[in-house]
Amino acid sequence: MKKIILLTGLSFALSFFAVAQTDTVRDEKAARKERREDRRERGKNDREHIKDELKDAAGDVAREATDIYDEAKRSVKDAAESLKENFRQVKESVSSWFNENITANTVGEFAEIRRQDNQDFSDYLRSAWQEYPLGIGEGRSPLLEGAFHTSKIRGNEAGKETSGPLVVQVEEVIEPLESISAPVPENYYRGAGDEAVSNLVSKQQFVTFKFYGKEIKVYYNPALRNIKIGKGLEKGVSKFWQYLSSQEFDPVLLQLYQYKDELLLNDYQYYLLVRRFSDLLFNKGKNGENLLFAVFLLNQTGYDARIGQFQGEGGSRLAVLLPFFEEVPGRAHVSLGNNRYYLMDVDPGKKIAQCKVRVYEKAHANARHPFSIRMEPESTGFAPLYGKFQGYTFDERLAQMQSDMPAGPLPLYADARFSQLMNKTFLYKLLPELDSVVGKKQDANLKERLSERERQEIKVLSLNALLNRALSSQSKQSAKMTARCLYPETMFWKKGSGDILDRSMLLCQICNHILGIPAVLLVYPDFAMAAVGFCDGETAPGSPFFNGDYVEWDGKRYLLCGKLPKAVKNPGKAKLYKW
Repeated sequence: MKKIILLTGLSFALSFFAVAQTDTVRDEKAARKERREDRRERGKNDREHIKDELKDAAGDVAREATDIYDEAKRSVKDAAESLKENFRQVKESVSSWFNENITANTVGEFAEIRRQDNQDFSDYLRSAWQEYPLGIGEGRSPLLEGAFHTSKIRGNEAGKETSGPLVVQVEEVIEPLESISAPVPENYYRGAGDEAVSNLVSKQQFVTFKFYGKEIKVYYNPALRNIKIGKGLEKGVSKFWQYLSSQEFDPVLLQLYQYKDELLLNDYQYYLLVRRFSDLLFNKGKNGENLLFAVFLLNQTGYDARIGQFQGEGGSRLAVLLPFFEEVPGRAHVSLGNNRYYLMDVDPGKKIAQCKVRVYEKAHANARHPFSIRMEPESTGFAPLYGKFQGYTFDERLAQMQSDMPAGPLPLYADARFSQLMNKTFLYKLLPELDSVVGKKQDANLKERLSERERQEIKVLSLNALLNRALSSQSKQSAKMTARCLYPETMFWKKGSGDILDRSMLLCQICNHILGIPAVLLVYPDFAMAAVGFCDGETAPGSPFFNGDYVEWDGKRYLLCGKLPKAVKNPGKAKLYKW
């Protein structure tokens, strides 16, 4: 019984202890939870406090930064105003110094010198006119007709007796032409024309016209038109010159020369531009005011242009006389000293009733430069105008410009490079065509590979055939029409015009600049022929070049691309032009 009581008590004690222990654990958990809540609340309060402190600090920093920025801005503004004021003072002092020292001593001196030169020249024009005999230069006579070798023409067959090839001797080497620089008005600079317009635009007086597709607009002072030459030649020209020199002509001069600068005009094209403006300004002038105004502007630019009087159809007429650096055949001219002055208002080859011209011998003090007709197709400032001939592209606008130029000596045309359009059409159309012919020949020749010599000969023979086919149908007619050499662009523009000289030059230009095969031009008084210098190797007996006529120059043999006609005078001697 005691054991039972003891066990019951022990069980009760253990139960009580367990309950007490559970309550203790529960209390401790609750206490820990309360402590966590307290810590969390305290942390939240601390974070809010820190956040508030940071916010206050950021506000203080922002206010301080704003104050510093505003202060710096005020300082910079004050400094900028000070700098601006200092710059204005420096500018005024420099401008004042420039006006006192440069403008007065240079620009003003230039203007005064120019006024005095114009006044002296005006006085000179009153009594300096004399009569000079008129000469007509001979144009190029038509050449004998000729054709190039092609692959269809058989050469000397092996084994047959032959007298041997003709060895052409070089009688004279035609030298390339020198180039000269163009004058620049002493008061011209880039943008001078624009500045001149800004000073005249309020007057709203201007002339507009198309010049090879380019819109030209020139402002002018209306007072320039308020003068007539009158009936008396010397007195009227002198009065006209004096009046123009006292007017505001500089803006017109600067605008026209700026067009020359921007469009890369040569000397003669600049004359055409000035002349076109003058014709429109004076409505071609009843007594030649347009001509004299053009001469006046050209003289102020630095060109030696003159005005003369000749007896034409319907009585006496004025004409512009220009000296050219290159020889200009077939035009009427007078000789003053050692220079020829060509009449621009007389058609080439046209007969004139009286063979004398009244003109003055002395040039204007500023007019020292002759005119050049040299053209640089690669440097033209005009947008190209696409044209097509026989599938080849060329520049019609350039061809028109070339056609308007006076006739010149042979090197002028030989030196001319292809335009960008023509160069591309030769590179991307002609070259593949010639390579295709070579490829077909190679395919037909199954035994062995063609040598580089054979490839060159095939290309030249194919080129010969193309030029014979495309450019020879109108050769006789074109030679009579032009009596001059033709640029490649002009030949295509005139639908295949060109005589044997033009075709030979074109063949040489293509060989030298496109095919990379050296070629020279042989020139006779009445004929011309291209000769090609192939690379080393043997010519096959069936080739037209086998045992062909040739010329040797600088240790290299050049084979003629055709046969010399029997009518050629002295075929054993010729002039030579080498690229």
